[in-house]
Amino acid sequence: MAASVLPLLPLVLVLLCRLDHLAVATASTPNPDPDPDSDWTQQQAAALVAIKGSFTSSPPALHASWTLANHAALCRSWPAVACDARGTTVVSLDLSAHNLSGALSPAVANLTGLRFLSLSNNALAGDLPPALAALTDLRHLNLSNNQFNGTLQRLDLSAMPALQVLDLYDNDLAGPLPDASKLPARALVHLDLGGNFFSATIPRSFGSLEAVQFLSVAGNSLTGAIPPELGNLTALRQLFLGYFNQFDGGIPAELGRLSSLVHLDLASCGLQGAIPPSLGALTRLDTLYLQTNQLNGTIPPELGNLTALRFLDVSNNALTGEVPPQLAALRELRLVNMFINRFRGGVPEFLGDLEHLQVLKLWQNNFTGSIPAALGRAAPLQEVDLSTNRLTGEVPRWLCARGQLQILILLNNFLFGPVPEGLGDCPTLTRVRISNNYLTGELPRGFLYLPALTTVELQSNYLTGHLPEDDGIPAKERKMLSLLNLSSNRFNGSLPSSIGSFSSLQTLLLSGNQLAGGIPPEVGRLKRLLKLDLSGNNLTGEVPGEIGECTSLTFLDLSVNQLTGAIPGARLAEIKVLNYLNVSWNKLDGGVPAEMGGMKSLTAADLSHNDLSGVVPQSGQFAYLNATSFAGNPRLCGTTIASSNPCNLTSMSGPRVWPDGGGDKQPASTSSVGRLKLAAALGLLACSVAFAAAAVATTRSAMQRRRRQRGSGGWRMTAFQQKVSFGWSDVVQCVKENQVVGRGGAGTVYRGTMPGGEAVAVKRIAAAGGPGDDGGFSAEVRTLGRIRHRHIVRLLAICSSGDGRSNLLVYEYMAEGSLGDVLHGEGGDGNVMAWATRLRVATEAAMGLCYLHHDCSPAILHRDVKSNNILLDEGMEAHVADFGLAKYLRHGHGAASECMSAIAGSYGYIAPEYAYTLKVDEKSDVYSFGVVLLELITGHRPVGPHLGEDGSLDLVQWVRARVDQGGGVEAVLDPRLGGDVPAWEAAQALFVGMLCVQEQSVERPTMREVVHMLQQAKLPPTPSLHDLRGGAIPMHPSAAAARVRVVHHDEEAAAGGGSDSECEGR
Repeated sequence: MAASVLPLLPLVLVLLCRLDHLAVATASTPNPDPDPDSDWTQQQAAALVAIKGSFTSSPPALHASWTLANHAALCRSWPAVACDARGTTVVSLDLSAHNLSGALSPAVANLTGLRFLSLSNNALAGDLPPALAALTDLRHLNLSNNQFNGTLQRLDLSAMPALQVLDLYDNDLAGPLPDASKLPARALVHLDLGGNFFSATIPRSFGSLEAVQFLSVAGNSLTGAIPPELGNLTALRQLFLGYFNQFDGGIPAELGRLSSLVHLDLASCGLQGAIPPSLGALTRLDTLYLQTNQLNGTIPPELGNLTALRFLDVSNNALTGEVPPQLAALRELRLVNMFINRFRGGVPEFLGDLEHLQVLKLWQNNFTGSIPAALGRAAPLQEVDLSTNRLTGEVPRWLCARGQLQILILLNNFLFGPVPEGLGDCPTLTRVRISNNYLTGELPRGFLYLPALTTVELQSNYLTGHLPEDDGIPAKERKMLSLLNLSSNRFNGSLPSSIGSFSSLQTLLLSGNQLAGGIPPEVGRLKRLLKLDLSGNNLTGEVPGEIGECTSLTFLDLSVNQLTGAIPGARLAEIKVLNYLNVSWNKLDGGVPAEMGGMKSLTAADLSHNDLSGVVPQSGQFAYLNATSFAGNPRLCGTTIASSNPCNLTSMSGPRVWPDGGGDKQPASTSSVGRLKLAAALGLLACSVAFAAAAVATTRSAMQRRRRQRGSGGWRMTAFQQKVSFGWSDVVQCVKENQVVGRGGAGTVYRGTMPGGEAVAVKRIAAAGGPGDDGGFSAEVRTLGRIRHRHIVRLLAICSSGDGRSNLLVYEYMAEGSLGDVLHGEGGDGNVMAWATRLRVATEAAMGLCYLHHDCSPAILHRDVKSNNILLDEGMEAHVADFGLAKYLRHGHGAASECMSAIAGSYGYIAPEYAYTLKVDEKSDVYSFGVVLLELITGHRPVGPHLGEDGSLDLVQWVRARVDQGGGVEAVLDPRLGGDVPAWEAAQALFVGMLCVQEQSVERPTMREVVHMLQQAKLPPTPSLHDLRGGAIPMHPSAAAARVRVVHHDEEAAAGGGSDSECEGR
């Protein structure tokens, strides 16, 4: 056989050489360049030009390069475009963050070789084109952070078998979620449908997305139960289901089968029931967010198996019991949030042993015992909030041992001992709030002058010693402090002159101490100071005129001291925004400065109990002060205090008004005085007669004009509904005296029935201006007429008189009248409004205001929120009325009335800042709503003789005083309700009400937060008020020093130690 092969060997060698040569030749011959004019290149360029054409705005580079004339450079220089290795087919189009607007053209389907498509972070809108499904090679589709709308029902993504990433986050898509059969179930790895308006339920078929590793449907409007089939997604690593969704039931136990899960976020989605122990099987879990739900029961000990856990948030639920000791195994914890629950027992000692802990928030629970002494010794703590518990013992010394502590809040506890020395050497510290405890001793050296410190609240303790000087710290290193409250302590010594170096200080409260010496003139360097309270000390010397250099000051209280000398009125008059001045109970002398009369912002002043003398000026702001402002000054006189000390002009020292000619001329002088009095009386009588005659003539003239107006038919009507069954004549016919259902500063309200049988309310108000100039009233009414919300009274139409002097607003009729009438028994059936109805009405009214503030563009301010402007329909459902019109409703009542009433609202409901800013914003409405909420809780009107011993308190002051005395919600609850009010609901409602009426507007929540907190009041279980007497339910504190800040965080919040939807009482 070998012999037979040998003759063929030369032939084989020749063939191998030829093949080798051919291979080399082929390898050395380059591929021909793609034809730049090929049809395929032109087709793709045409598709991209069509896509560009659907944009209404695009970057200049895109506009210049994407042209058919430039199609030859498609794969070389067109921005945002990438081609395959051969340079012939577009495989990637990345237009993310290109400031695009407009729509997405269906021409995108012509880019059939596309594998990557991103249009994220633009302003594109419109429907998603169904032609997207033609991109069968597409693997990555990112359309997030746009404004695409419509539904996904016509988009069959199952025709895209290679699709791995589908990101539609943060758009305006609606309708039901797509069934898994419409998705590439086997290939899909990343599915983000969050931040849209999808409704209905999560499809059970989602449990068949076997390859998915990231799944988010958070931030939609989904309902129903979380499908247990999600437990089949064993490849899933991140699951986001919360925020704005409101699921039924609880957390499915099947989620414990997600063995690959690293991040589980079920926050703020209405979940109920207990935390399933099966979650303890998720041993890879890094993040567990369950906050802001209605979860109850205890924390299952099985969670101690989550040894990889770094971020744990179960805050704002109704969890009870003690923190299980098994959690000590969670050595990797960075964040622990358990605030707003009902935990009891001690703060776990193992928290002091965690080496990575950064954020610890356990506030508003029922924890007792001491804080772990080792807390902070091994961990880089950044935020610690254990406030509003029942903690005792000392503040741990190691809190800033690692030099990273920023926020320390321990208020409303029973802590004693000193402020730790280590806090005086903590340069990162920004906020310290340890008020309402039993702290003693002196402040640590350097503490007040820390470079990053912005807030210090140590009031209501037993701290002693002198306020320290700056110890040579440069002023440029202490510019941050804005609030310093050391009131109600036992500090002594003098005020340090270095207090003037806090250039950012806005609030300085040192009342109720034992400070002595003079007020340092350096206080005048506090240019940003808004509130200064040095009352209740032993300060001596004169009031420094340098205070007048604090030109932003609105509140000044120097009362109950030993100050002497004259009031520096000329200097104080330089403060143009000063609203409150109190220098009572001192030893001031001299006269009342006339310059103070020109301080137009001054609405409250107390100069009583001094040694002032002379005549009280009558001009300017003095006309608004009463006798109590000057009481206790026996040498003062004037008409303001005429009842107690009128000026006796014949006996005052100094030049006599009437000449004293001796005893024989006294009768003549007396006779002259009598004649003058008689002449003055006759003059006044004549003026009164003339005024009455003029008034009668004016009234007759006005009546004649009205008759002529109605006779001429000079009314015009604008309707705001598509179909109304009446005209202007029908509306005018309602304006009859026998149809009046209400009168007030806002006008007169009539009840009318239209020809179609529809009941309406007609409000008659005077026009804001004359013909042709209504001060913007018409434009405002047109805006209000377009508003549609379930809890806002609909404005149906407006009729305006021909002479422009009168307007008739036509509203839908509310059969049960106003909340004020029903609550206080006026116009109702005499029955007491039930607690459940009160809480529901409060929530519904809050929803209406929330819509005006947050969902109208621009935002609409109500300006006159009160119980009489919340109307009830036949089903006792609340509707907000008279929104946005307060600035017009009382126009023309005089300058003072217009300034102080028309915009601000009604007496008893007005936010305190209005008095010195004369401006309103959303937080002004929040304050007024807070008064309404307190009105619902207590059953009291906002002002009246029933509040306080002499009726001197308003409702807010009355509630705050009662709760501060330790009475809790039971001390203020309407006694007509009996004892069956759910304790948690009443306490939560009071908590929200007190937050709304905080003095500082920045400390009040938004109406959106108010709605959320009121909805959270319905937390099971809800024991009755009788349980409060046994101490079973932890009571809310006054909340006078607390505030709520809702913090939302995204996927990166874990790294920053944030907390989703966190109600931080801080």
